[in-house]
Amino acid sequence: MITIAYHDSTGETEKQDRWAERLSQRLGPVRLVALSSAEAEQADIALVWSPPPGRLRQLGALKLIVSLGQGVDHLFSDPHLPDDVPVVRLVDPNMSHALSQWVCLVLLDYLRDGPAYRKAAAERRFDSLPQRHTEGLPVAVYGLGAIGAVIADRLAALGFAVQGWSRQPRDLGPSVQTFHGPDGFRQMLSACAVHICILPLTAETEGLFDANSFAQMPAGSYFINGGRGRQVNETDLLDAVQSGHLDGAALDVFAVEPLPQAHPFWAEDRISIWPHVAAQTNPDTAADQVSRAIQAVLDGGVPDHVVNKARGY
Repeated sequence: MITIAYHDSTGETEKQDRWAERLSQRLGPVRLVALSSAEAEQADIALVWSPPPGRLRQLGALKLIVSLGQGVDHLFSDPHLPDDVPVVRLVDPNMSHALSQWVCLVLLDYLRDGPAYRKAAAERRFDSLPQRHTEGLPVAVYGLGAIGAVIADRLAALGFAVQGWSRQPRDLGPSVQTFHGPDGFRQMLSACAVHICILPLTAETEGLFDANSFAQMPAGSYFINGGRGRQVNETDLLDAVQSGHLDGAALDVFAVEPLPQAHPFWAEDRISIWPHVAAQTNPDTAADQVSRAIQAVLDGGVPDHVVNKARGY
């Protein structure tokens, strides 16, 4: 029987039970135990999100760590993460689909003045606003991995002029103009009216969107973050919105989550707040990849989507 140490930081047993059922269907007998339990110290696999620092190093039999999400910064923030155990991130097409839907939702809601019309409806006003011209609107997507590439393609299909930025050169075909490196980042900042962050959190991307970055965006730009909260200087973003330089923002991630009650974002109507729900892990769709990774390691092989620890993704 395969023993898996499980921790998802929510305490919900329903999702743990679904993981146990889905993985057992693919791998044979599987037992999920709490990461905090004594039984976890015999676990072959850790399936975790934001585990307590130092706990994974205490699991002496561990052969593989699987992140319960696309991001892995929650693991690499642990200074005691085992050096000799591979880390695998989820690459689930369902999550790419869900996050691309969220980006399209918040972008189109902004461009079609959804907040203003909801306010008018609440006040029983049958008002209209001039429709924005959005065909060919230049839109920047920062991060062209499994999720960002899908977002870029879908925005291009909606008629936007999409530009994409990545650390290394990428080719997404004729519908997406791609840039890379520091020069490419600056070019996109100044050229686009909408800026969408889908980057992983690394030493290079932490604080990437700050006062300097916002100042390079054209006046009236809109900012969307589905990457990681710490990629944004939140004070600088609030200043850029309240000064009128940015027209607003939609955020699914924050430097501190849950967003503190006293955070000034709550009082700013031009910032749309989402509670980290743009793409939620689904055991029904992610179990295939996780089971393949587990089987590969148990057979002495190397699983797909192993994280490069030096790069951080």
